[in-house]
Amino acid sequence: MATKVKAKKAPKKSTTVRPRRGRATSSRVSSKNQITIPVEVLREMSLKPGDRVEFHLDKNNRLVITPIDSEWLKTLDEVLGSMTGMWDGFDLRKEREEWDSKYS
Repeated sequence: MATKVKAKKAPKKSTTVRPRRGRATSSRVSSKNQITIPVEVLREMSLKPGDRVEFHLDKNNRLVITPIDSEWLKTLDEVLGSMTGMWDGFDLRKEREEWDSKYS
């Protein structure tokens, strides 16, 4: 007759919050020159997949990542898109020459 095997008791989960282990504030550059922005930073900056960011170096030679305000760009695209054909039949070169002759 087979003997019964007792199931092991699962260890109790701790109720204390532990800080995330690993690369919480750092990342590595991949072979494709990609980096992973830590989730804490993404949340703090309210970045979502598809958001655009720009990179520049400050005067201390540190890399700065700045989100590009996509809502502002969408509004600008809408405004500029509504102006198509605005200058049809208008001689901009003539206007510039008149402006230059008056104010130069």
